[in-house]
Formats: sequence, structure tokens, C-alpha cells
Amino acid sequence: MKSKKAFMLGAAMAASCFVSAFALAEPTLPKLSAQTLKQAVDKALQPGGTLETTQVSDALKQKLNAAKAGKSKAPASQAAPSNVAVDAKVGELKKPDQAQLKQAAIAAFTPLFPTLDINTLYTLTGVETGAQIAYHFNLPKNARVQVQLLNQSAGTDMSLTLFHDDGQGNLTALGTSDNTGNADEYLNGVLQAGDYYWFMVANTASDAQFSFGVAVDSNIDAFEPNDTAQTAFALPDGLNQVMGNLDSVNDVDYFDFTSLRGQGVGMFLGDDGAGTRNQWIFERFDGNKWVEILQGSTSTYPNLTPGYTVKVRVRANPAVALNPQAKYTLSLGSAPRLDQYDVNGDNVVRIPSSVFQLATQAARSLSWSTRWSDSTGEPLRGITPVLRVDKRFSGPYNWVNYEAKTGITGAASGNVDLGTCSGDNHAVYPDSGSGQTYNWDTWFNEGGWRIELKEFPGVGVGGNISQYVSLGHICSQRIVR
Repeated sequence: MKSKKAFMLGAAMAASCFVSAFALAEPTLPKLSAQTLKQAVDKALQPGGTLETTQVSDALKQKLNAAKAGKSKAPASQAAPSNVAVDAKVGELKKPDQAQLKQAAIAAFTPLFPTLDINTLYTLTGVETGAQIAYHFNLPKNARVQVQLLNQSAGTDMSLTLFHDDGQGNLTALGTSDNTGNADEYLNGVLQAGDYYWFMVANTASDAQFSFGVAVDSNIDAFEPNDTAQTAFALPDGLNQVMGNLDSVNDVDYFDFTSLRGQGVGMFLGDDGAGTRNQWIFERFDGNKWVEILQGSTSTYPNLTPGYTVKVRVRANPAVALNPQAKYTLSLGSAPRLDQYDVNGDNVVRIPSSVFQLATQAARSLSWSTRWSDSTGEPLRGITPVLRVDKRFSGPYNWVNYEAKTGITGAASGNVDLGTCSGDNHAVYPDSGSGQTYNWDTWFNEGGWRIELKEFPGVGVGGNISQYVSLGHICSQRIVR
């Protein structure tokens, strides 16, 4: 979405919302004046022209008012990603083509009211007291929206209600904005793809005029709506790494993780490798206030009461221009522990440590394995250990990453093809491993390896002090007299 739309959508306004206000401390965010917001709205929405005032039929008035009286103001539930794979046998039946079903449903749906475009500002004239006016709009995919009624004539007092249609003509009232007098009306929230109605009632009007529309930003991540502590996205048991974005400077993303067994909980915020980490401020809630976790740092609760919920949030850094397209990576969940690891080379005649210190030696291949758990010993499934190998040190490190996924036991393993080499180093040494002593002439390269975890930095083998385990890549060996 264009930046000025994102700017408008995120503005804090005195209006009803689809999600309730949260009880925890709010972040300090930029404040916008009503005039500034109105200018942004006017610029963000395309002009849609002037419409003639049309009245809602008595039957549809009853339908709308009945839905409104039902007090159903919860937003449509988010389409959360599934964490469980289910296999099902359907015999000889063929699964329906979902795309065809969707197209058929769209074709079969007839809205109750005339359809207008999104991201367009329309004007209505000739409005009188008691007028009830309704229009339809469609969201092609999940989006953050701001439904608007503004620029009312002097002496006019309109109210604005948003309804959702389930595709069968069944209505749910999502929220109402009814400010005093001719103050602008706004409804903000995150909605699923589907069909919706503006419903506007003239409490007071005399040949009045006003404008209305809906600004739509579909540049949201899969975890919305999670803009308050009450609507925080709850991550499942284990160590999670998710990718998200902030679609405006006022967007705040909340996440929860519950320590089911009292296991330690770790958290970290990075970027997608684009160097954009300084756009976001990452915070945890300590029970009384929000505490910032500095860029590049992890934070861990080593011991918790079983059932304790850790709360974190991501918000925009006001000192840096926000790019809504930038993606952050959040790691939150069971703090990882490396229980066991093994890295072995293939069959070589080892260079003795008295000649050259090389902990691991291999000619053509390495085999490696790891096993991971949380602090209670529960295996960590579905995480990504990484063996990083630089088989020849020359200048800056040149690590090559080899990834694997842990299974149900928390174990992961793999093999690395080192290939051939010519050798920078040369050594001649005796070896009697075969029962008879021979002198071996060996050419080799010096390198190293590390074990890291893709989802959480600072754990594994190798670190800031001892950065790697030494590796000898054996290029050639022969017996000499």
C-alpha cells in the first residue's frame, strides 16, 4: 500500500473499533490532528463522484436493525495457519476444485445493496433527518481497513455502522461510530476477505451532504489482527520463528507464548537479511511495564511457573522511516538447549596435533548430527540446526550453511560433500595405526565449522570467544620413505 494510505489507516481516532482497547501500557506513538488526518484521507482515496440519496426498504431496515440489536461486534476470526497435518481417506470421491467453488460462490452472491469501490471517496447530497442509507463493498483478501464518514454539512449528525454478510444474506454488526454533531466517523480494524455494508443513519440532517468510503491496506501479515494485548497471536508449544511486518507507524504487533511445563522461554527479533532491523522496537512485558530488548540481543526467562504466558510486541521505531514492505523475523518459544552433537570426517590418516592442531579431519565428506530439547528435556521438534563449514580459511570467513530439521526426538543429521582440493599446507609425519610405522606425506587446507540454530542465535557450537572448531580438509596423502 502507498505510504500515505498506511499513514491514514494507522491514525488513532476517537471512534469505535472492531477490537477492544487493551489494558496494558500503550506505546508512545505520534499523534495526528483531525485536520491532518482529513487531509491524508482526501489525498489517499480516489474521488468517486456524487451519488443520489436512496432509501433502504422497510424489510432491509428491519434486517439491519435486527443484526445491529444482536450486539455482535466481534471481528471475523483470523485465518490462522494450521500447525497440524491431517491425513484423511475419501475413497473414490474426488475433492472439489476449491478455485471453482470460490468462483461459483462469488457468482452466486447478490449483495443486498448497490456495490461501490474500495479506496474511493463518494459524496451524498440531499440527505434528510431519518434517512437510512446502505451500500456494499467487497474485500478480495484479508486487509486492514478504515471505514469513513466525513465532511458532514454544518448541523448534520450522521452515524456509521459496518455489517458483514456471510454470503447468504446473514448480517453481523461489527461496530458503530456515532460521534456528537458533524464530527467525522471512523471504524478501524482487520477484516477477512468477504462482503460488507456501510449503514449510515441521519440523526439530524436538512438537505445535507457528506462523504464516505473505505481505505483498504492488504499489506498485512498472517497474524493480524494482533494490534492489542487482548488480540495477541498465541504461538504454539515449541520454538517458533514467524515473519511479519508493520503496515504503518502506528501498527503494533503482539504475540503470546505459554510455558506449559515451566520450561525456559527465549525471544529474539531480527530481519529477513535486508538490514532493516532498526525500523522496529522489540519489547517484552515484565508484569508491570514494557521492557525493550536491544537490537542484536536475545532475552531468556530461564525458569517459569507452568502455565505462565510471556508477552512480547513489535512496534515502529519513531526515529527511522518505516518501510511497510520490510519483514521482521520473531523467534519466541521454548529456549533451545543443544544436548548432543557429533561431527566426523571420513577415513584419513590423521595429522597429529604435534604437527598441526586440527580437531576434525576429512578428505571428501563430513557427517554431522545434533539433538535439541527445552530446559525440561522435552525434545524440540521442527527447528533448524545449521552446520556452517569453511573448508579453507583465506581472508574473510566463507561459511557455507548445511541445514536439517529436527524430528519428533529433537534429532537432526546430515552429510556434507567437501569435494577435492589442492592444499595450501604440507606435512610429513609418522603413523603406526595400521600396526606398522609409515611416513605420510599430506597436503591439506585449514578451515573450521560451527553449529548454529536458524531460529535462535547464540546457541550451538562456536561463539564469540571460540568461534569455530578447527577443520583439516585433506587434499592428498601418500606413503613416503
